[in-house]
Amino acid sequence: MHESTLIRFRSEIRHFYLITVANIVFAALLMAFGISGLVGQAVLIYETFSTVAYVIYSPVVLIIALFAALAGFGWILTSVRVFEGIEAIKDELDEKRGVVSDEDLTRLIVSMLSHYRDNRATIRTMILVCTLGGVCSFFLGVLGSLEFLSVSTDGIVFTLNNYLVIPFMLLTLGVALVSLASSSYFSRFARVWDERLDEIGESEALLKETLELDRR
Repeated sequence: MHESTLIRFRSEIRHFYLITVANIVFAALLMAFGISGLVGQAVLIYETFSTVAYVIYSPVVLIIALFAALAGFGWILTSVRVFEGIEAIKDELDEKRGVVSDEDLTRLIVSMLSHYRDNRATIRTMILVCTLGGVCSFFLGVLGSLEFLSVSTDGIVFTLNNYLVIPFMLLTLGVALVSLASSSYFSRFARVWDERLDEIGESEALLKETLELDRR
Protein backbone atom coordinates (compact mmCIF):
# COMPACT_ATOMS: atom_id res chain seq x y z
CA MET A 1 0.00 0.00 0.00
CA HIS A 2 2.83 2.36 0.92
CA GLU A 3 4.72 1.66 -2.31
CA SER A 4 1.69 2.15 -4.55
CA THR A 5 0.86 5.43 -2.80
CA LEU A 6 4.45 6.61 -3.16
CA ILE A 7 4.56 5.73 -6.87
CA ARG A 8 1.30 7.55 -7.50
CA PHE A 9 2.44 10.58 -5.51
CA ARG A 10 5.70 10.75 -7.47
CA SER A 11 3.70 10.66 -10.69
CA GLU A 12 1.44 13.46 -9.47
CA ILE A 13 4.41 15.60 -8.50
CA ARG A 14 6.17 14.95 -11.81
CA HIS A 15 3.20 15.99 -13.93
CA PHE A 16 2.51 18.98 -11.70
CA TYR A 17 6.13 20.04 -12.14
CA LEU A 18 5.95 19.66 -15.93
CA ILE A 19 2.78 21.73 -16.11
CA THR A 20 4.31 24.61 -14.15
CA VAL A 21 7.43 24.55 -16.34
CA ALA A 22 5.30 24.46 -19.50
CA ASN A 23 3.29 27.44 -18.29
CA ILE A 24 6.46 29.43 -17.68
CA VAL A 25 7.71 28.55 -21.17
CA PHE A 26 4.42 29.45 -22.88
CA ALA A 27 4.17 32.69 -20.90
CA ALA A 28 7.73 33.59 -21.91
CA LEU A 29 6.89 32.91 -25.56
CA LEU A 30 3.78 35.08 -25.29
CA MET A 31 5.80 37.89 -23.72
CA ALA A 32 8.47 37.55 -26.43
CA PHE A 33 5.76 37.71 -29.09
CA GLY A 34 4.35 40.85 -27.49
CA ILE A 35 7.74 42.52 -27.20
CA SER A 36 8.51 41.65 -30.82
CA GLY A 37 5.25 43.26 -31.89
CA LEU A 38 5.95 46.35 -29.78
CA VAL A 39 9.41 46.75 -31.27
CA GLY A 40 8.04 46.36 -34.79
CA GLN A 41 5.34 48.95 -34.20
CA ALA A 42 7.82 51.30 -32.51
CA VAL A 43 10.02 51.16 -35.61
CA LEU A 44 7.04 51.96 -37.83
CA ILE A 45 6.04 54.88 -35.59
CA TYR A 46 9.61 56.22 -35.67
CA GLU A 47 9.77 55.97 -39.45
CA THR A 48 6.40 57.69 -39.75
CA PHE A 49 7.46 60.79 -37.83
CA SER A 50 11.17 60.96 -38.65
CA THR A 51 11.27 60.23 -42.38
CA VAL A 52 9.45 61.44 -45.44
CA ALA A 53 8.33 57.90 -46.15
CA TYR A 54 4.69 57.26 -45.45
CA VAL A 55 4.51 54.24 -43.17
CA ILE A 56 1.30 52.99 -41.65
CA TYR A 57 1.43 51.55 -38.16
CA SER A 58 -1.48 49.77 -36.53
CA PRO A 59 -2.78 50.91 -33.13
CA VAL A 60 -4.68 47.62 -32.88
CA VAL A 61 -1.51 45.59 -33.33
CA LEU A 62 0.23 47.86 -30.84
CA ILE A 63 -2.46 47.29 -28.21
CA ILE A 64 -2.51 43.52 -28.81
CA ALA A 65 1.29 43.35 -28.57
CA LEU A 66 1.27 45.38 -25.35
CA PHE A 67 -1.43 43.17 -23.87
CA ALA A 68 0.48 40.01 -24.87
CA ALA A 69 3.70 41.28 -23.31
CA LEU A 70 2.01 42.27 -20.04
CA ALA A 71 -0.09 39.10 -19.89
CA GLY A 72 2.97 36.94 -20.51
CA PHE A 73 4.99 38.74 -17.85
CA GLY A 74 2.16 38.55 -15.33
CA TRP A 75 1.60 34.84 -15.97
CA ILE A 76 5.32 34.16 -15.57
CA LEU A 77 5.18 35.68 -12.08
CA THR A 78 2.07 33.68 -11.22
CA SER A 79 3.50 30.42 -12.56
CA VAL A 80 6.81 30.93 -10.79
CA ARG A 81 5.02 31.30 -7.46
CA VAL A 82 3.27 27.96 -7.97
CA PHE A 83 6.48 26.45 -9.37
CA GLU A 84 8.51 27.35 -6.28
CA GLY A 85 6.03 25.55 -4.03
CA ILE A 86 5.96 22.36 -6.08
CA GLU A 87 9.73 22.45 -6.59
CA ALA A 88 10.30 22.51 -2.83
CA ILE A 89 8.11 19.42 -2.38
CA LYS A 90 9.71 17.68 -5.37
CA ASP A 91 13.25 18.39 -4.14
CA GLU A 92 12.46 17.03 -0.69
CA LEU A 93 10.94 13.91 -2.22
CA ASP A 94 13.93 13.42 -4.54
CA GLU A 95 16.38 13.79 -1.66
CA LYS A 96 14.83 10.81 0.08
CA ARG A 97 15.15 8.72 -3.10
CA GLY A 98 13.57 5.31 -2.54
CA VAL A 99 13.48 5.51 1.26
CA VAL A 100 10.39 7.44 2.33
CA SER A 101 8.78 6.70 5.67
CA ASP A 102 5.03 6.75 6.19
CA GLU A 103 5.33 9.91 8.26
CA ASP A 104 7.35 11.73 5.61
CA LEU A 105 5.02 10.61 2.83
CA THR A 106 1.97 11.76 4.77
CA ARG A 107 3.60 15.12 5.50
CA LEU A 108 4.50 15.62 1.82
CA ILE A 109 0.99 14.69 0.70
CA VAL A 110 -0.49 17.17 3.18
CA SER A 111 1.92 19.84 1.93
CA MET A 112 0.89 19.05 -1.64
CA LEU A 113 -2.80 19.30 -0.80
CA SER A 114 -2.24 22.56 1.05
CA HIS A 115 -0.31 24.02 -1.87
CA TYR A 116 -3.00 22.87 -4.29
CA ARG A 117 -5.80 24.30 -2.14
CA ASP A 118 -4.09 27.69 -1.87
CA ASN A 119 -3.62 27.88 -5.65
CA ARG A 120 -6.58 25.84 -6.90
CA ALA A 121 -8.00 28.48 -9.26
CA THR A 122 -4.57 29.30 -10.67
CA ILE A 123 -3.72 25.63 -11.20
CA ARG A 124 -6.95 25.03 -13.09
CA THR A 125 -6.02 27.91 -15.38
CA MET A 126 -2.53 26.45 -15.74
CA ILE A 127 -4.00 23.16 -16.94
CA LEU A 128 -6.02 25.05 -19.56
CA VAL A 129 -3.00 27.11 -20.63
CA CYS A 130 -0.89 23.97 -20.90
CA THR A 131 -3.53 22.29 -23.08
CA LEU A 132 -3.99 25.30 -25.37
CA GLY A 133 -0.24 25.85 -25.55
CA GLY A 134 0.28 22.22 -26.49
CA VAL A 135 -2.33 22.41 -29.26
CA CYS A 136 -0.83 25.64 -30.63
CA SER A 137 2.69 24.19 -30.49
CA PHE A 138 1.52 21.11 -32.36
CA PHE A 139 -0.03 23.09 -35.20
CA LEU A 140 2.92 25.50 -35.35
CA GLY A 141 5.30 22.56 -35.57
CA VAL A 142 3.31 21.01 -38.40
CA LEU A 143 2.68 24.23 -40.35
CA GLY A 144 6.21 25.51 -39.86
CA SER A 145 7.69 22.41 -41.47
CA LEU A 146 5.50 22.46 -44.59
CA GLU A 147 6.55 24.09 -47.83
CA PHE A 148 3.64 22.84 -49.89
CA LEU A 149 0.33 21.24 -48.94
CA SER A 150 -2.39 20.02 -51.24
CA VAL A 151 -5.54 18.20 -50.20
CA SER A 152 -7.70 16.60 -52.88
CA THR A 153 -9.82 13.54 -53.52
CA ASP A 154 -6.69 11.74 -54.70
CA GLY A 155 -4.98 12.21 -51.37
CA ILE A 156 -2.74 14.59 -49.46
CA VAL A 157 0.52 15.85 -50.95
CA PHE A 158 3.04 17.84 -48.96
CA THR A 159 6.73 18.74 -49.00
CA LEU A 160 9.01 19.90 -46.20
CA ASN A 161 10.97 23.14 -46.42
CA ASN A 162 14.29 21.41 -45.88
CA TYR A 163 15.93 18.98 -43.53
CA LEU A 164 17.09 21.81 -41.27
CA VAL A 165 13.48 22.40 -40.25
CA ILE A 166 12.93 18.83 -39.10
CA PRO A 167 14.80 19.16 -35.74
CA PHE A 168 12.80 22.29 -34.89
CA MET A 169 9.59 20.55 -35.93
CA LEU A 170 10.37 17.52 -33.78
CA LEU A 171 11.24 19.76 -30.82
CA THR A 172 8.00 21.70 -31.19
CA LEU A 173 5.94 18.54 -31.54
CA GLY A 174 7.73 17.06 -28.53
CA VAL A 175 6.85 20.08 -26.41
CA ALA A 176 3.26 19.85 -27.62
CA LEU A 177 2.91 16.16 -26.81
CA VAL A 178 4.50 16.52 -23.37
CA SER A 179 2.24 19.48 -22.58
CA LEU A 180 -0.91 17.70 -23.72
CA ALA A 181 -0.04 14.46 -21.94
CA SER A 182 0.89 16.24 -18.71
CA SER A 183 -2.25 18.37 -18.69
CA SER A 184 -4.39 15.30 -19.37
CA TYR A 185 -2.85 13.23 -16.59
CA PHE A 186 -2.71 16.10 -14.15
CA SER A 187 -6.36 17.01 -14.71
CA ARG A 188 -7.21 13.53 -13.44
CA PHE A 189 -5.05 14.04 -10.37
CA ALA A 190 -6.64 17.44 -9.81
CA ARG A 191 -10.10 15.87 -9.73
CA VAL A 192 -8.88 13.42 -7.09
CA TRP A 193 -7.38 16.25 -5.05
CA ASP A 194 -10.64 18.18 -5.31
CA GLU A 195 -12.46 15.16 -3.91
CA ARG A 196 -9.93 14.89 -1.08
CA LEU A 197 -10.31 18.57 -0.22
CA ASP A 198 -14.11 18.29 -0.32
CA GLU A 199 -13.95 15.34 2.06
CA ILE A 200 -11.64 17.27 4.37
CA GLY A 201 -13.99 20.25 4.25
CA GLU A 202 -16.97 18.07 5.11
CA SER A 203 -15.06 16.49 7.99
CA GLU A 204 -14.07 19.90 9.32
CA ALA A 205 -17.67 21.11 9.09
CA LEU A 206 -18.92 17.99 10.87
CA LEU A 207 -16.29 18.39 13.60
CA LYS A 208 -17.26 22.03 14.06
CA GLU A 209 -20.93 21.12 14.40
CA THR A 210 -20.09 18.37 16.89
CA LEU A 211 -18.01 20.73 19.03
CA GLU A 212 -20.79 23.32 19.02
CA LEU A 213 -23.31 20.69 20.15
CA ASP A 214 -20.98 19.58 22.95
CA ARG A 215 -20.70 23.15 24.21
CA ARG A 216 -24.46 23.39 24.48
